Amino acid sequence: MIPIVIFANQKGGVGKTTISRELSLMTASLGKKVCIIDTDPQGNLTNSLVDEEDITTGLYEALTNQAYELMQVNGTLRLLAGDKRLAALEKSLVGEMDAFTRLKDLLNESNDLFGVFDYIFIDSPPSLGILTGNGLVAATHFVIPMSPALYTMQGTNDLMDTVSKVRRTLNRELQLSGVIINAYDSKPVITRQITEEIRKGFGTFVFTARLSRTIKIEEAIAQKIGVTELRRLDRSRAREEVAAIANELLARLEDHNG
Repeated sequence: MIPIVIFANQKGGVGKTTISRELSLMTASLGKKVCIIDTDPQGNLTNSLVDEEDITTGLYEALTNQAYELMQVNGTLRLLAGDKRLAALEKSLVGEMDAFTRLKDLLNESNDLFGVFDYIFIDSPPSLGILTGNGLVAATHFVIPMSPALYTMQGTNDLMDTVSKVRRTLNRELQLSGVIINAYDSKPVITRQITEEIRKGFGTFVFTARLSRTIKIEEAIAQKIGVTELRRLDRSRAREEVAAIANELLARLEDHNG
């Protein structure tokens, strides 16, 4: 079974797009075939990977039974693009019988297209609406990106409640792969206290590796490359942290599948 990983947290600004972006690029750089799906109407992930003028079709077309294509980001990374039309689609799906299963059906019915990948990653909106629900129903695993800021635990209970409902009704196989701490800064005492609170709440699910706050992420996004591809970063902390998080994620996925 291909691991399908959704990065989800209804709280905005915790780094879902940053984490899913960097891990998809890093995993692809290891020679793995990766597909990243942007289910966020804001399309930030999409715009951070490809030029807007190059986007012709994407997830909207795929979920509305129209012709679509996967965009090539690099040699082994493909993107199913997201855009603002997904917001209108989400509203139109309210009350529909297949509202929460369209993405799962897409992946199952198009196995000749998606079955070639080693990993499928899903970036989700900062909400627990139908689009995030589609990702949770389609996924085999979910990862919770969190930032060590005030109220970071707020909303996590709602996410876990939603996951429990999804497991009971539409996706019994969904597993928590872990919690990734993003934008970490060890200097403020409050940051260390909040990080400890996260570790107490999630225990061994918290990744050992974490991503520190760094301007290098913004530089990489501006160049539409991974942070590990930035020049003069052969021995940078950002490169080492992203690589460590990717390796830990792949190891956790392998353990689950094993």
